Amino acid sequence: MTDTDGDALHTAGAPDKWARFRTELFELGARQEAYERSVINLIASDNAVPGWRARSLPYAGDMIQEGIVGKRPFAGAALHNELERVAAEIACEVFGTDHAILQSHSCSQANQAVYQGLLRPGDRVLALRFRAGGHLTHGMRANFSGRDYAFGFYGVGPDGRIDYEEARRTAKEFRPRLVICGSSSYPWSYDLDELRSLCDEVGAYLHLDLSHEAGLIAGGAFACDLRAADVVTMSLDKTLRGPHGAALLCRAELADRMDAAVHPGTQSSFPIRRLTDAATALLESRTAAFAEYAGRSVALARALGRRLLAHDARAVVGGGTDKHYLLLDTRRVFGHDGRGAEALLEELGVLTNRQSLPHDPSDRFRDAGGLRLGTAWLSSCGYTTEDAEELGELVVHALSGRDRDTCAAAFRELTGRHRPGDVRGMTEFVPAAN
Repeated sequence: MTDTDGDALHTAGAPDKWARFRTELFELGARQEAYERSVINLIASDNAVPGWRARSLPYAGDMIQEGIVGKRPFAGAALHNELERVAAEIACEVFGTDHAILQSHSCSQANQAVYQGLLRPGDRVLALRFRAGGHLTHGMRANFSGRDYAFGFYGVGPDGRIDYEEARRTAKEFRPRLVICGSSSYPWSYDLDELRSLCDEVGAYLHLDLSHEAGLIAGGAFACDLRAADVVTMSLDKTLRGPHGAALLCRAELADRMDAAVHPGTQSSFPIRRLTDAATALLESRTAAFAEYAGRSVALARALGRRLLAHDARAVVGGGTDKHYLLLDTRRVFGHDGRGAEALLEELGVLTNRQSLPHDPSDRFRDAGGLRLGTAWLSSCGYTTEDAEELGELVVHALSGRDRDTCAAAFRELTGRHRPGDVRGMTEFVPAAN
């Protein structure tokens, strides 16, 4: 099937069928774009990307590549090697690491490469318990990680913070080969000195999974010294606002092992454009505009949390956040489980995601006791702390059973002040002041 002139499909067989498919596809795409402009998106892994970037990319080609720099199975790789070298050098400069690989299709795949490079099947790994904020690739039984490796877990105390004493005790008994620090729903900073000490004591590698925090770290809004870790993985999208994919960073002495773990260990081809798009996003992270966006992401989450806590001191798990998201205990405060609260807000034009909480009876999503509320999308679209506080008030009203039509109208009015197309950004690269 071809579309030679952009207006008509030229096909053999039943042209009406293919024309219908094309029409349906474009109509649905337009509806999805309109939908995204009509809602408030509090899903922590979503973001809005600056529109200028699409007009300012260094490479718009279509070629793929395979292998590691200097070890390609395809011809015509000389410039690909140079593009990947420069992109990796930028990543190392931004995050202060020795070696970087930007090929992985997702952070889950980058995590798989870390395990491939450092572990053998059945080796022991220590990670944050899923219910306490850990990620499914950190040992969930239904995931490849829990099926291929022997996981032990540490958790959080009554205050919602990591119990580092428990982690140390468990590490001494369990003797893991790898310790993972990272989460998908743990809103606080990490004590990397404590974890580094723990790893040195038991002879384990330290892996930081910073899928959510990458952009906050690059923008100076979240303190995290990556030099404490042996390996680091992070999403290129989410808070970093780059292409969908992931970076794997490591110490110099692990570079060859991580290269081999990526190729041929866990993947084959990848698009060259992901490297250049990622490098562009990383360059943007060195600007004052990006630093302002990152700082405002955290400020918005804290403002949202303050308003929720004003309604009920139990509303925000742990009482606050250091990141761009917080955890709302909907079961205890509003009588809704996470699934019900998510559906209720979606009907009113607010997108969230259900989230297991530390005191939930199980790790299953259907038993989730709350919501994860993220603010990176809000920050990219120019929302203010006053907007966030107003949003918190509306969330309280909605989950408390106030008049639905009134709540829906108030959400629409707030949404109308800001659009994804309003994403703030630069038109040329201007480094931030040191």
